[in-house]
Amino acid sequence: MKKILVIRLSSLGDVVLTAPVLSAMRNQAGLEVHLLTKPNMGDLLHGGDSVDKFYTWDELDLLSKLSSERYDGILDLHCNFRSYWVRFILFWGSIFLGISRLFHGGGVKILKGQGYDKKRFTRWLYVKTKSSKYQVSHVQQRYNLAANGLLKTLGIDQIAISDWCVGLPEHPLNLNMTAEVPENVKSTTPSNYGVAILGGTYETKKIPKSVWQEIFEHDKRAWYLIGGANETALAAELCSEFGDQLINGVGVFNLETSSRCIALSAVVVGGDTGFTHVAAAYNKPLLVIWGSTDPGLGFAAGNFNNNVLHLVANDLSCHPCSKLGFDACPKGHFTCMMGYSAQEIKLLLQKLQANSLGGH
Repeated sequence: MKKILVIRLSSLGDVVLTAPVLSAMRNQAGLEVHLLTKPNMGDLLHGGDSVDKFYTWDELDLLSKLSSERYDGILDLHCNFRSYWVRFILFWGSIFLGISRLFHGGGVKILKGQGYDKKRFTRWLYVKTKSSKYQVSHVQQRYNLAANGLLKTLGIDQIAISDWCVGLPEHPLNLNMTAEVPENVKSTTPSNYGVAILGGTYETKKIPKSVWQEIFEHDKRAWYLIGGANETALAAELCSEFGDQLINGVGVFNLETSSRCIALSAVVVGGDTGFTHVAAAYNKPLLVIWGSTDPGLGFAAGNFNNNVLHLVANDLSCHPCSKLGFDACPKGHFTCMMGYSAQEIKLLLQKLQANSLGGH
């Protein structure tokens, strides 16, 4: 069995997006798949069927450990200085080992490497010009192309992915909250609940309070709120307004508990952030509400997934304004998030409700 190292250091959503490709390489192509990430970034893939062994960037003697694995290939799905450095070290290590074996009558195995096309310049052009002709293909498609490029050099048949909702672990049919979760949260687990993702890497990708108010007013089911410590004030304000309809897991749930909460939910709403990718990977009825970024940049949750709906600012001259997001709206108005009408939100929530009642 051939063995490969896949490098995707961050972020959470980007690592989750690798799961279907890694699963196909492991289960279709019969490869042993190892994954190198930053700490915690690959945690949600543990227990799934996409990775045999995990390494993290902060490990002691990392390069020595990776060199000892004697990989057949490296699939670089990050393509930055750090991943190039790992590829460089392991490649030249395989050269020196091959020369040594050659002198001792052994065979030579040179490490194969493959990166993926990040479309940096095209995405930059899309942000600057706002022209749809510079929209790029979804990153999972580019991951798949890179994977097949590596498989070709290894003499292995190409993979074909028909289901993009694979690779993450299944969860038991209860939340089974961890010991750190307060008892009042554990005892109020409802059925047919929704998950509201309050967090985001940048402020201009987070859904503002006024939009959440529209969501909770139009969908009266119980909702779990998830997010990090930066969202505790918003969560408290929403809980004071909507009372028992909301269950506050913000700053309480860890990554695993948040992921499990999403996996067992009926519907999910969030911005362009990591946990929306988790929801799409679990094939949840999902509404993604976009701020400063745009699906045309190639990282939208729910590639080829009809359960995922996108609410995107239309006819806004400044949108998209960034590939990643900002700490505040550069124009000061934040219309890309604040300009959605109550009717738009209501109609999409109704469609999401219909999807959730369909048994997903």
